[in-house]
Amino acid sequence: MRNAFSKRGHWPLWLARLLDSGRYGLRLLRPANQYPLADRADSLSCQPLFIVSSGRAGTTLLRSMLVVGGQIAIPPESQVIPAVIRRYLSAQHLGWYDLCRLLVALFESNRNFPLWEISLHPVYDRLINLPLAERSLARIIDEIFHHYATQKFPGAMMWGDQSPINTLYLPWLAQVFPRARYLHLLRDGRDAIASMLATGRTTLKEATQRWTVSVSRALALQARLPANQFLEVRYENLVSAPEEILRQICSFSGINFQTQMLDFWKLSTTVEHKHYAFHKNLQKPLFTSSIGKWVERLSETEQSYVLSHASSVLQQVGYLREEET
Repeated sequence: MRNAFSKRGHWPLWLARLLDSGRYGLRLLRPANQYPLADRADSLSCQPLFIVSSGRAGTTLLRSMLVVGGQIAIPPESQVIPAVIRRYLSAQHLGWYDLCRLLVALFESNRNFPLWEISLHPVYDRLINLPLAERSLARIIDEIFHHYATQKFPGAMMWGDQSPINTLYLPWLAQVFPRARYLHLLRDGRDAIASMLATGRTTLKEATQRWTVSVSRALALQARLPANQFLEVRYENLVSAPEEILRQICSFSGINFQTQMLDFWKLSTTVEHKHYAFHKNLQKPLFTSSIGKWVERLSETEQSYVLSHASSVLQQVGYLREEET
């Protein structure tokens, strides 16, 4: 079956829903586990920050801002953590040594990994020599991201991840990192969908489904977490009042706001636009002209489709009044 994520190795949304359901969850993949998902020895370098969204909502922009100053290390999106969780659960029969090699290799073989500009070879030795009590999936992921931090942002106090695909697997992520913080970047679904279509990598049906499922997953997680673990920020507010919103985000994340964050587009830590045309706006100062661009980008037929399939979620998050449907 063709789906929005098949080319990148992700499962279709219907299967993601099944695996995340309360009835099945990760049990469908779970053998007799030898090693736990979460860290039980309080051995992580930090409690991470996950920037989540539907995609095309400004997460790469936000990453470029937050890493300025080096207080937090967030690599270009890896898109690999859900695959790592699945493989960890299904391959524990390999034993710790081969399991670690397999999971690190998943990061190394990802198409975006060259943007990290590091080698993970030193991570192998640290992982295979971990004491038994410190072995967990959370520790494996922590070692990988902490190594990135030491190489690229040696003064960083914590690491984060900015991969919108994680939003489809939030129940999994919450099991691995139950104390992590989540920053949900929300954008008007019509603009996000129009932007997804402009990349040429998806269809209207897939983009609409991606936005509605992602936002619904984020709202469900927000309802389960305390306020100090989840913050929702709107893309429209970020680009319209960047200093105010960045100060709020920095306070939530535990880092200090720096005015040079607004100059992200001038700095070497912003890299994605050098590799992907759909990130070309990262080489420009902030602008607000993309807000409401869906009116021009989506045909009347496309607008009608989005309304018929996403109006309830658009209303729920305040982008659509009931009389507009």
